[in-house]
Amino acid sequence: MKISSFGEVLWDDFATGKVLGGAPLNVMVRLSNLGADTAIISRCGQDADGEALLQQVAAKNVATHLIQIDPQHATSLVKVSLDSKGVASYDIVYPCAWDKIALQADAIERVQQSDAFVFGSLSARDEVSRQTLNALLPHAKYKIFDVNLRAPHYNLAHIVDLMKQADLIKLNDDELQEIATFLGSKYHSIEQNMRLIAELTQTAQICVTLGSHGAVLWQDGTFHHHSGFRVAVADTVGAGDSFLGGLIFQLLHRTEPAAALQFACALGALVAAEHGATPNISLAQIESFINP
Repeated sequence: MKISSFGEVLWDDFATGKVLGGAPLNVMVRLSNLGADTAIISRCGQDADGEALLQQVAAKNVATHLIQIDPQHATSLVKVSLDSKGVASYDIVYPCAWDKIALQADAIERVQQSDAFVFGSLSARDEVSRQTLNALLPHAKYKIFDVNLRAPHYNLAHIVDLMKQADLIKLNDDELQEIATFLGSKYHSIEQNMRLIAELTQTAQICVTLGSHGAVLWQDGTFHHHSGFRVAVADTVGAGDSFLGGLIFQLLHRTEPAAALQFACALGALVAAEHGATPNISLAQIESFINP
């Protein structure tokens, strides 16, 4: 299984220190942990943070040859604050190196070879990276859009344009409501708004995460629900990324949608119970968590 992603690589700066992060990278780390051949198309600065980032990405078995080095813009450093429930908020500096990802031939080749291509909304905030992403998307076999609305770093018109190019859209319930309202929805239920977005964007698969209450997957006209798993939350950083990694892993293995959703919810819960975005979690741990 060969999977690639596009977007931000960065350091999450916690009160306790810096941790490797960025949603497209977190998804690749999780998929690599599950056994996939992964690579990320991104950009970091020609600085000490960039050197350390490349070393850590490689140590997590994600290919680094498509991470460009920027001589002008710094490696991204994001200040992370956690509330009393472990829910994170982010202070994201603009511009930084991953805002300036250039189109390169080896990136196009990697996307063409991949079984799935994962991309997010944050890296589309700058025109340079957005144009590169739009040039790569036609080469992808299976396009997965991970919506991450981080105010003020997005434009809803750009978000909708990317949704129309995706085969699978993943977002949370708040993001669903905001985008549906932008599209003129009068609905109040999650299922109605998912169906509306599916129709307006011609997308066959939409997944909405509901935090501790699980997730809903719309696939080929059918809804699948999972009510989630209860854990003691350490922090929520990366839980949604691991959820998506687990869902992709199962869907590409053609697992039945309800079982794929259960696996993804379990993986997201296990990550939320640990500190940091990418703790090592084995398939055996996931199975014993689902069926203790």
